[in-house]
Order: sequence, then structure tokens, then C-alpha cells
Amino acid sequence: MLLNAQRRGEVTSSLQKPSSVTGVILAGGKSRRMGENKALIQLGDDTLIGRVIRCMRLITSELLLITNTPAEYAHLSIPMHNDIIPDTGALGGIYTGLTYASHDVVLCVGCDSPFLVPNLLTYLVSILGEYDAVMPYTYKEIPTYSDDTQIILQTLCAAYAKRCLPTIELMLHKSELRVHALAEHAHIQRVSPEVWQIFDSEGMSFFNINTPEDFEKADSYMRSQATC
Repeated sequence: MLLNAQRRGEVTSSLQKPSSVTGVILAGGKSRRMGENKALIQLGDDTLIGRVIRCMRLITSELLLITNTPAEYAHLSIPMHNDIIPDTGALGGIYTGLTYASHDVVLCVGCDSPFLVPNLLTYLVSILGEYDAVMPYTYKEIPTYSDDTQIILQTLCAAYAKRCLPTIELMLHKSELRVHALAEHAHIQRVSPEVWQIFDSEGMSFFNINTPEDFEKADSYMRSQATC
């Protein structure tokens, strides 16, 4: 059951900016469906990656960009690193970010998530504790005649501990590149919709842009918020 409005206020107001957290932004995608580098597309008053950076700077003490095309992001003046193990997708990017992070706690997000909610990310860090990672999850309906749903882990809106590096390295060497498979090998805390909706009622932190249609949805959402 969702907490009432008063309780929500108590929870969110008690959150403080973490003092020793590395923020990792993954920008290694090919953007094939967009036809251009989606991270640099303008949305409102900033680019997609610019909006991510602004959010992450509010809640982290170190910020890293994982990309194999550093020249495209040189103007951002953020420390950048190439994938340590090439062609290993998002899991390889997370591995690289964890390896280079100065802190033991790491927030990993994508470069194409323009509506991250700082309080949600701060909450994920606050409950990491002895877990290897904290991941919100959402539901996806399975296209059948039943009412079955599938749990989707939001692996690029998640907090990770450096101690899960050996597990991820083993997965990479076995060519197990599915990030959500980390839950089969590590100690993961899943955050239910009933909890994360306290901080992000619409789940917009999980909205990422892969297609022109996604961008149109993002633009419409921004315009609707501006008129509220």
C-alpha cells in the first residue's frame, strides 16, 4: 500500500545528499534507431545528457562518463573512460564505471534518461547497505490471454557496490551480458513500485529515449509539465 501524503513528505524530507557516491553515466549505445547521437539531442533547454548530468551533480560527489567516442563529449569536461572489455554492452559499461569509481557506492544511469528524480536515486543509495546492488523494478504485461506480468529490473537507474565487481567480471568472461542476470549471481535488493512511487509517482526516472517516437513523448511530457 502506498504511504499517505504526510508520510511521503516525511520520507523524502529526511533524505540527504550522499557524501561519497560516484555517478556513472553510460553513453556507449550506437543510437541506430535515432539516426544520430541521441545523447546530444536538444530537449528543452539542454541536451539529453546535459539533463542527466545536472541531476547527477546534485546527488554525487564524483561523475564519470563511460563512452567509446570521447571526442563527442569533450565539451562536457567530465572524466571519461573507454570500455575495459569492448563490445560487452551495458554490463561492460557498468563494470568499467565500477572499476574507475573512487567511491564504493556507484549510481549508474543511461545518457538518455532525461527525467531522473534525484530523491529516488538518493533513496536507492540510502538502502544499499550490505547489498551488491539496489534496483527498482517495474511490471510488463506478457502478451497472452492471461493476466500474467513480467518483472523488469531497472538496471540503469540503480545503485551498485564495488564489491560486485568480481561477479560482473566473471559474467563478462562467460559472455553473460544480460545486466538483469546479475540478480542470479549477486545479492540484489529489489525496490517495488509501491516504494519507488513515493519518490517518482509516474516512474519517469525509467523513461529512456531510443526512437524518434520516444523523443516526441518526452517533448510532450515536458510541455505538459510546463503548463501545470
